[in-house]
Amino acid sequence: MASLLFFAYNHEAFVEEALLSTLRQDVGMFELVVVDDASTDRTRAIMEEVLARETPPGVTVRRLYKDKNAGLISAVNDAMALAAGEIFVLMAGDDISMPCRLARSLRTFADLPSVQLVYGECLKIDEAGQAYAAIPGDKGPRFFSYDAAPMTRIYANSSPFGASAAYRRRLFDVFGPMAEGDHGEDNCYWIRALLVGEIYWDPAVFVHWRQHAGNLSNFTSHLGDAEWRRRHLAWMESHATFSEQWLKDIMLAREAGLISWVRAQRLKVAALREDRSWALEASSLRRDPWAEWLSCTLKLLYVGRFSTTLKMLKLRLFRHRQERKWRFWAKLKSNPAA
Repeated sequence: MASLLFFAYNHEAFVEEALLSTLRQDVGMFELVVVDDASTDRTRAIMEEVLARETPPGVTVRRLYKDKNAGLISAVNDAMALAAGEIFVLMAGDDISMPCRLARSLRTFADLPSVQLVYGECLKIDEAGQAYAAIPGDKGPRFFSYDAAPMTRIYANSSPFGASAAYRRRLFDVFGPMAEGDHGEDNCYWIRALLVGEIYWDPAVFVHWRQHAGNLSNFTSHLGDAEWRRRHLAWMESHATFSEQWLKDIMLAREAGLISWVRAQRLKVAALREDRSWALEASSLRRDPWAEWLSCTLKLLYVGRFSTTLKMLKLRLFRHRQERKWRFWAKLKSNPAA
């Protein structure tokens, strides 16, 4: 059985459409764990209205309604602990899941025992639900693993995208709840999946991913907007804190005999490189005082990233490089067709 974990927080403008898309999956029987992280608007009331009139006979609903907002990591930990399914499919209260999402994910898990995580393509939409751009065609499925990628790449050349992801329950049972922090659940579970087996990317569109000002990562971007730049720097800085969780999970995987000692050591270095690269880029974009910037540089050099530090030196020195980097991030975060 699969457990669909549906997370909402102050999503009254989007939650009805999102929850309906969850209930209307092509698979008729599943468990639905509905989580509201102490919304202050009508999110919870709207969800109850939808559940009362639209829940199919084969769907078992569990509610996890919080009295105090505790953040996404706490909500995911609690929902996974409550869920009974062998597959966890995470869905957000502001996105729209395609009807095929659950069926395709379950088929992949059934056919490929080594796959621990399945995720699919997304179509980015605006607050009104209008698509920004069509998804390019002629893509095939892809597998990611530490056996097939350089050990310097902590994500094994994949790109974490939790909005369309499904995980085997085993990843929660082996590694336990995530530590509280600013990291995303996908940044954690991507590494857990790679430590245990493989990740599979399905080229089918699994979600319409909504871009709006309140989104944690897919927030609206404007190149000259100081507030957007501040938020983006905070997002980058949060990526410089992930290694604490990764190092813990690498140690647990080694103790459980899931990876060799050599792989564990190489992955520890890769985890620190990832964190410290994000920290140095944020410092360079902020044009931190040289003493602070050099401190970040030395930490990165300690784990062997000379080429990256050279690029970041140029970024720190030259305004035109900084503006070019801001344009890169704005294009990535905004309308792909713009």
